[in-house]
Amino acid sequence: MIPYTKLKEHNRHNLANAIPLEKPFTLIIEPSSKCNFRCLHCFQSIKDKNYFTDNRMNMSMELFSRVIDEMKKWDGAKLKVLKLSLYGEPLLNPLFCEMLKMAKEAEIAERIETTTNASLLTEEICEKIICYGLDYMRVSIYSPIQDKHVRITGSKMNIGTIHDNLSKLQSKKKLYTKKTPFVSVKMLDTYSAENAIFQHMYQDVADEIYFDEPHNWIPYKEKDFIKDLYGHENRNSIRNNMGCSSTKRIACTLPFFTLAVRSNGDVSPCCNDWIGGTNIGNINKENLREIWNGEAVYEFQKMQLENRKKENSSCRKCRIYLSDHYIKDNIDGFPVAKLRGKNK
Repeated sequence: MIPYTKLKEHNRHNLANAIPLEKPFTLIIEPSSKCNFRCLHCFQSIKDKNYFTDNRMNMSMELFSRVIDEMKKWDGAKLKVLKLSLYGEPLLNPLFCEMLKMAKEAEIAERIETTTNASLLTEEICEKIICYGLDYMRVSIYSPIQDKHVRITGSKMNIGTIHDNLSKLQSKKKLYTKKTPFVSVKMLDTYSAENAIFQHMYQDVADEIYFDEPHNWIPYKEKDFIKDLYGHENRNSIRNNMGCSSTKRIACTLPFFTLAVRSNGDVSPCCNDWIGGTNIGNINKENLREIWNGEAVYEFQKMQLENRKKENSSCRKCRIYLSDHYIKDNIDGFPVAKLRGKNK
């Protein structure tokens, strides 16, 4: 198995030479926008009424089936990746395993992955995701230190439970002589000795361990996600570290290869916009192919190339597109006139 952190480099396309795409490389489907954690550095901890809290729900099987059916009918190459997770904990949807089974049998993607906090993994779920063919599982850890884990996540769960759940999964993989799902365990870099504690704790239950770089979600009112996570004293040094991996770009590349279907049916070309400012359609009103080839996506891509992000309520506040850690391509200078090259 290719380590998860190496996938972006495997059989890599130069996006500037590949766009406009006839269909996205990446499709994200959100089984649930609910979460059993309320992490300090995440919008899930916001208590105010907003677009996200108004639409916190599990996706229905009917809606999921419709998305999969539309992708089966969409001719052309398979998706490079189907991600069964977005803004919530996917295992909160009791139908997650059935969704995975349906998606795998449809053969619409080269790989299927999910991101989870692993707190809800049961023996039954472990067995099903192995047998149904999940390829990659990213596991988000928030601290290997119990008191800090509680403080960050707002959960009283013993962190040993997460380790035990992953141990069950690895044992089941051995029992079925399976290499998948490949378990990639990650934590935001703490820039401290806590990193080593994390690595030691999960080394026996992970196929790969790595550190993500901190990023600030799209700001909401006066909330400072980085400050909430790292504290006031460390905030400036963390922001400086974030800046070390920052590059000068005009266009965010996500809208040129990604579609995300939220649990309520809204469709976005973004995986960072929890406030919904980038929504460009809804699967209940038109199909994915119509959305991808429609005027809203064209105008959104054009906005990116013309450096007009300030016109969008979410994009004007977002900085993740500048991160070399999360974004690998640069399409600045791509001629807007060539965007009309997609087949309708």
